[in-house]
Amino acid sequence: MLRLCGELCDGVLPLRFIPSQAARFKQAIEEGFARAGNGKSWDGFSFEPGVSVTVTDDVKSALAAQKPRIALYVGGMGHPSLNFHKRAMEQLGFADAAARIEELFRAGRKDEAADAVPDEFVDDAALIGTPERIRERYQAWADCDLVTALHIGTQQPAAVELMAEIALANEPVPAG
Repeated sequence: MLRLCGELCDGVLPLRFIPSQAARFKQAIEEGFARAGNGKSWDGFSFEPGVSVTVTDDVKSALAAQKPRIALYVGGMGHPSLNFHKRAMEQLGFADAAARIEELFRAGRKDEAADAVPDEFVDDAALIGTPERIRERYQAWADCDLVTALHIGTQQPAAVELMAEIALANEPVPAG
């Protein structure tokens, strides 16, 4: 998908992007640029991941709240022999957990499948916690030269306000 976006599109909205995996995403998109054969490059190409943001003192509960959706995607989407969400989880180093989630979900044990989603897997692709924790963890997103815009997913007005404050604080100061 990333190669095709590089070849055919002006940008991508990647699902479950993690800043530490930027090199893998960048390589695939650049392979697509090369396949386009017309000098296509990062100039004018948008890379706009989404990130779930939850302001809370109870990180563990906020992580748990996201696990049923992840279990649905990893365990219940796609054909058992071709599940892109499961494959993505495997590529991120969670192959055993992905297999267990799929096994439980397909057996109708959806709550157990959700419980099998590792906290680290959820936390890597989200900004969850106190404002201080979110500010600290946001820095990886801000420092990622691949990201041209960030789509914030939240149900909390306080999270929107916090992210606006963080974005403004990280905005480059115009010269002059």
